[in-house]
Amino acid sequence: MSTHNEPNTDTEFLFIPIKNSNDRTTKRLARSHAVAHGLRSKRRLQQSSGHNFHVIRPANNKSHSASTAKKNEALIAPPASLAVGFSDPFQMMAAESPILRFQPPTEPVFSVADELVLLNFRSVLRKELDDNALLSAVMLTFLFTVTAGMTSRECLEYQNKALSSIRQRMSSPDKAATESTIGAILLLAGIEARLRMPRQVQLHMGAIQHILDVCQRKRVYLSDDIKRAIFWSDLNGSVMTGSSRIVDHTTFSELQWKRDPSHPDFFTLPPGFQSRSYLLDQDFVEILKDIFALQCIRDTEILDKEEAMPMAHIDNHQASIQSRLVSLPVCSPISECCHQAAYLCSTMLRCKIWRTSTIPSHLSLQLLCKIQSAINSPVWDDSLDLLAWLLHIGGAFAPAGSIRQGYVQLLHLNHSRLRWLYTSWAELLLILKQFIWSDEAFLSQVQAFWEENSL
Repeated sequence: MSTHNEPNTDTEFLFIPIKNSNDRTTKRLARSHAVAHGLRSKRRLQQSSGHNFHVIRPANNKSHSASTAKKNEALIAPPASLAVGFSDPFQMMAAESPILRFQPPTEPVFSVADELVLLNFRSVLRKELDDNALLSAVMLTFLFTVTAGMTSRECLEYQNKALSSIRQRMSSPDKAATESTIGAILLLAGIEARLRMPRQVQLHMGAIQHILDVCQRKRVYLSDDIKRAIFWSDLNGSVMTGSSRIVDHTTFSELQWKRDPSHPDFFTLPPGFQSRSYLLDQDFVEILKDIFALQCIRDTEILDKEEAMPMAHIDNHQASIQSRLVSLPVCSPISECCHQAAYLCSTMLRCKIWRTSTIPSHLSLQLLCKIQSAINSPVWDDSLDLLAWLLHIGGAFAPAGSIRQGYVQLLHLNHSRLRWLYTSWAELLLILKQFIWSDEAFLSQVQAFWEENSL
């Protein structure tokens, strides 16, 4: 008699015949079944009492393990919204889905962290979960995350509910011109971007453009946070799928950025690029100077403080860099490789929510493809240090698997050329620091990649 994944009664047992009292395998099986049965009973008790979802506070709780801390980045909320006694359905939600309902409380389906950008759904959208379109889109997003990006029947049900509500609302400009409607559409577009569905992303961002036009015509106020959400969703969707953009870094006044004249030494070209600036477009050279400035900021304590104004300014800094990067014309295969690597670096120089998103793995794959197509170019003969930087930056931020292995293969194929440049980590590090480099943001991952391939 076998058990089901989540039995509905407490009376299911697994009968295990024990022929030998010294049979360790049989004893281990019995113990495992007993533990599993106990956990199921505990989860059902938590479900019935409503304790299967926890509020996670963004305070610096050092007692959390590193694995738990990584999961505390999915949903962002300001500390003020988590005061004792505060009740917000965005922070405590009794999930209808069995997949969400049976998540262990030690591994919450979603949690909060104290980042600035998109502070939380409540402050961004200024709406409770009584909005049908928004509720369905939020639940779809959580389910999509829990199922590791796999669509399911429940995902389709929430998607259909969200789409139905959005279509009904879009038929009336007055109903559509709300931040909650924008938020619901952006959540759908975010999932479609991860699924590489450019036509759907384009369709939904077109709907956002229509709403923006209505808001401008009817003088509907949109918050700074929702404008940032639109900008980043539009840019990331374009990067992930190639969809056409509806906004850029100049569209919203809240995202405007310019160089700080009090720190002119920040905006310089890294020495590794100076010697081969003739290979690069002048607009790209200026962007590299801005990335170097972001690198200088990253290596200070500004990002650790995460104060509202400095973080907003840094967000605008990154927005300006990446928005201009994706609009650059392709001058040569080498410059295209540099464009991709610069975008990847500007992402990894930023806060943890960027570093743990799906963007870095996508960028590392694109960079790998471009290096592979240009690897036989004779230009590399005079730019082997640049090639070494590209391969180690791309490989270090690539996910385990075929993408990371692709960088390893390129390093092996070019070993005879690169071994004249460096034979130790110390020698390689000197080369890497000639380009875009941050000890704070890059060192541990790049060194780990080096060690993987030097054994």
